[in-house]
Amino acid sequence: MPQPPLKELHFGHLDASEEAIDEPDLLMGGFYDYREAAFGITTGRAWLILGPKGAGKSAVLEHIRLSWAGRWDHFFSAWNLASFPVNDVTALQIDQAAGPARNQAAWEFLLLLRVIDSLNSDEGLRAPASFGRLVKELNKAGLLQGDWARKVAQWSKQRMTFDAKVIGGEAERDVRKVTALEVSEALKAEMRQVRTESRHLIALDGLDSFFFEAEDEWASLSGLTQAIKDLNRNLRQWALPVNIVAAMRSDIFDVLPGAETNKLKPHSVHLDWSAGGIGGQNHLWALATKKAQVTRPEVTNLVKQYFNAPIAIGPHTEMAEFLLDNTRLLPRDMIALLGFAQRNYGGSKQMPEDNAKAAVQQYAEEYFVGEIFDNLAGVLPLGSARKVASFRDALRTLPTRRFDFAYLETELQGELERNEVRALLRQMFETGGVGVRNPSGYRDYTDFVFRKVSGAGFTIRYEFILHDALVRAWNRPWS
Repeated sequence: MPQPPLKELHFGHLDASEEAIDEPDLLMGGFYDYREAAFGITTGRAWLILGPKGAGKSAVLEHIRLSWAGRWDHFFSAWNLASFPVNDVTALQIDQAAGPARNQAAWEFLLLLRVIDSLNSDEGLRAPASFGRLVKELNKAGLLQGDWARKVAQWSKQRMTFDAKVIGGEAERDVRKVTALEVSEALKAEMRQVRTESRHLIALDGLDSFFFEAEDEWASLSGLTQAIKDLNRNLRQWALPVNIVAAMRSDIFDVLPGAETNKLKPHSVHLDWSAGGIGGQNHLWALATKKAQVTRPEVTNLVKQYFNAPIAIGPHTEMAEFLLDNTRLLPRDMIALLGFAQRNYGGSKQMPEDNAKAAVQQYAEEYFVGEIFDNLAGVLPLGSARKVASFRDALRTLPTRRFDFAYLETELQGELERNEVRALLRQMFETGGVGVRNPSGYRDYTDFVFRKVSGAGFTIRYEFILHDALVRAWNRPWS
């Protein structure tokens, strides 16, 4: 069978939620379960999916959702927190002093309601009559449906109390009230009595959109992770096949406050795509190959079939290495780059060097710059668009790709404060736009967030270096 033209292959969307709508087959038959993330979650071993933005965390959850759709004994409940008032959770008035314990209790209350709602949809559930009465009263109180964001905003401003009927208590003339803590204990008591053979998954996503600059956001996320840990442990103790899972940025998780955060690591999957290096053995090529195979099974190895022509572009002699070196080793970047490759070469043989160079140049200019700077929106307060534009211009006109913090601070003097420059530069590092040159003995190492050679993190003490794709997009000198 002849090899299909590159232009006829389908690699999917940059956004997993869009792919799930437009090309669900690519998220089913073309799903590459890197590090067995989906397997770990569906078997109950993994509760956290960690990785940078664009690493494929949402794709894992969407794949599970599609796989479980239509199955009577599998229940998937998605909770997108992108527009949820996460920081308000720390202010919920639940009759506890402010602090980590209250933050965790607040999230437990919200998550328990999600679990109850999922269990209630399970026709195979074996439960006492009291469970049905509880669900009925929770629905009457509007606790299992409706605008949760509005409710949380309201609960953060006034003491949370509920009619005692919600938990089966007698309430003469509706004057007796119970607290959120009492409701949580009642929900736990009911769950201890129910049994099911069905699998339930409560999946939390959308946290990538938060910058976690405010103290309340950090405290809230820490409370959420502790609530997930404790509730999942309780659910195992109660022999309920229910799990609560969250997709979270690895850089945020690594610095979360809390003494027990480290205990979650055995239950996490880290989608770090740098393990296979930047050549043809990287798992990103396997991911793209598997997607292409859905419609064209003749494709068995993208590198060998399309991207294996000898090249001489700077230090690169292998095309697969040249292409990946202009990404951040993320599925999103990979899919975007392959789209530009198809635009520049639609043939069925090896892609020529000139076409590869043109594809990378267009990818850098039309995709990469925008992708990086979209992530700066929200780092500074509202009304700071001009400051961000000045920061971008200062980077775009650097004398070379290498610079230090003092240069950038001087260049932006009078427009941005020192802390603002630092915040924007840190975000550039966290999203892979710049790396840090770390001196280590007799040799310097360049650490990008997606490929930490020395294992160091962000610092303004050392020199910075622009990502290859930004150098190409802005035509900056390489040294």
